Amino acid sequence: MSRRTRLKPMGRSEKSRTRWFTLVELLVVIAIIAILAGFMLPSMSSARERARRVNCMANLKQVGMTLRMYAAAWDEFFPPGNNAEGLRLLFSSGHVGESDIFVCPSTLTSFAPPGTIDDAHLDYIYRGGLNEKECSMETGLGCDRIITPNHSNYGSVLYGDGHVAGYSGDDWSTQENTHNTGGWPADPH
Repeated sequence: MSRRTRLKPMGRSEKSRTRWFTLVELLVVIAIIAILAGFMLPSMSSARERARRVNCMANLKQVGMTLRMYAAAWDEFFPPGNNAEGLRLLFSSGHVGESDIFVCPSTLTSFAPPGTIDDAHLDYIYRGGLNEKECSMETGLGCDRIITPNHSNYGSVLYGDGHVAGYSGDDWSTQENTHNTGGWPADPH
């Protein structure tokens, strides 16, 4: 008597089923991810603002280098006139071609038309009429806006020797005897 064995089909057996996530488990995982993302957003936002500050300081540094090139061509005198009145001379002398260096990335100020600058399109304060002999590494030549600030509790100052420094606090613009300027000109906005 021969016995025949019956082969079982190669599929799933009744005991070995694939287990899927339930809706509740899936919602718990999504909630945990949302909570972790909520913790990360403030730190990403502050990192983004720090990056904008660095870009703003780079803009001021570029303005400083341009002012020094102008002074080299004009017997060590920086452009006369405060704010846009003085900075406008950088365009007419050919030292600046684009107005984007006069706009802080943290503000909503639009760029001026190419080849020009006015107070409405200027995010920095410029103290004109100085010369390189009067401007030391302690004399402020330009800075962020003060009345309508570019950054919250923070501002950058461009000094006569071309370096830029950042200051924290509400009184950043008046520290060190107004950065040895004798007083900043009116805020352009």
